[in-house]
Amino acid sequence: MPVQPNTPGNHAARRVQNYHYAILNLAALAEESAAAGKPVTSLNIGDPTLYGFHPPPALTEACITALREGCNSYTSSCGIATAREAISHEASERRIATSAEEIIITSGATEAADLLCTAILNPGDEVLCPSPGYPLYTALVARQEAVSVPYRLDPGNNWLPDPEEIERLITPRTKLLIVINPNNPTGALYPPELLASIAETARRNNLVCLADEVYRKLLYSGSHHPFASFAGNDLPVCTLESLSKNFMVPGWRTGWMTMTNSRLIPDIRRALRKLADARVCAPAAPQFAIPEALSLGNDYLLPVLEKLRVRRDLTVRMINGIEGLSCSNPEGAFYVMAKLDMSLYPFASDEEFIVELLRKKRILFVHGSGFGMQPREGYFRIVYLPDPLTLDMVYHDLYDFLLHCRHHSGSIRQQL
Repeated sequence: MPVQPNTPGNHAARRVQNYHYAILNLAALAEESAAAGKPVTSLNIGDPTLYGFHPPPALTEACITALREGCNSYTSSCGIATAREAISHEASERRIATSAEEIIITSGATEAADLLCTAILNPGDEVLCPSPGYPLYTALVARQEAVSVPYRLDPGNNWLPDPEEIERLITPRTKLLIVINPNNPTGALYPPELLASIAETARRNNLVCLADEVYRKLLYSGSHHPFASFAGNDLPVCTLESLSKNFMVPGWRTGWMTMTNSRLIPDIRRALRKLADARVCAPAAPQFAIPEALSLGNDYLLPVLEKLRVRRDLTVRMINGIEGLSCSNPEGAFYVMAKLDMSLYPFASDEEFIVELLRKKRILFVHGSGFGMQPREGYFRIVYLPDPLTLDMVYHDLYDFLLHCRHHSGSIRQQL
């Protein structure tokens, strides 16, 4: 490849050109609207604190106490020992085989994902990513100049994947399999027999698995089964968790990576430690809240889940009551993946629909193609964290918008 001249406009690294994060890509349009005195109802970001949800007081007190006692220094690059021991103990209670030495505390689960992708991927390596899936992963894979290979989550089967399809997609270049459970953006919860089958597929093909379980406590039905509990003694799994969503503190940027069977991947474990050392440590004070958080049990979440259940049920009922819209009933997290029947409306793509809705009604969702769906499939993700009154108004405005689009499809096509 010829060397490009060092000229203005030619300084950014090529690997960033394919780095996309759809959840925030439209935020600039919403900010422009707000700056013009037209505030937007944003249902694109999964931040519970924006909608009146608060962390358990014990976590806040633990963090404040740490600050008052002068815990302002760097910690070990892998995190404070008491926090890692608490994570290890709690994980063992859920049949996750690990130890404090196999845990790295990170600046949110996002950094954990970044560290793992950096440690394991070379240019041209392949990563099996769920589609739809959290766009962070395809962005991180692209940054390593590796290749995301999507495996389909079936909307006709509660957004569950097919282990046989996953197996068909594996090639000699496949390095990593990503499983998100409960899933973002669909809210699907995976049954144990499915997880066991996926684990067996990964085992047969000598893959490393990344298990994103940051929403594991936010369930409306069923039980969460950790992917690492199916690892046996011969499947390496890196489980990602955080305080952010389960404990309502996303701004604390406190997560962790728990390794299972890391003895099978000693080179990756060493690489992770090098990367952890290079970025020094995660924020210190919130780490002291981790043992408190993991000792709480689930009682603190009961009122939270009841509020979220009301919002979920309202969302599912109203979306399915609008002609041309449909969605399934999510079992976890706080997202619904809705579908617009594109044959009924004058939009060339899901993103065009989202932009026009933002422009006309000042409502912001995220288009499904931002999560790996095809633009003409018409999917979009709704964050149903706002209060029921706000959601009711949003869905009535959405109904009015779509009704207008159907009645004026010719003129709207000309505008678009």
